Amino acid sequence: MTRNVVTLRADTPIRVAAAVLDSRGQGAAAVVDDAGAPVGVVPRSSLDLWCELPDGWQIELDPEAVIAAVMAHTTAVAAPDDDVDDVAAEMVTRGLAAMPVFVGSRAVGLVIRDDSRPLRSHRIT
Repeated sequence: MTRNVVTLRADTPIRVAAAVLDSRGQGAAAVVDDAGAPVGVVPRSSLDLWCELPDGWQIELDPEAVIAAVMAHTTAVAAPDDDVDDVAAEMVTRGLAAMPVFVGSRAVGLVIRDDSRPLRSHRIT
């Protein structure tokens, strides 16, 4: 779990969100509403689909496009003492690349799925 969690609002422009994640070295962000409650998650790879194009491609991107268009709309969150196997199973079931970790209404971390590494049973913290 990364503890350097980035939170963004759904109306954040895609290019801004990509720049924020890049500057913080993060692979995903928790998406929250105005009150800070979780409404989704957006992995950096989803932003890449909108920001990076193969050589020779020319596509006119909407400069006003926001992350609500590409985020996973879910209120699924983990708690710091949740078992990592349970969190991983929930992520697979929901098709999530990342799941935010909340304590009350505060994002304290982000679990990011990495299929290249085996999971070991332990608590997230």
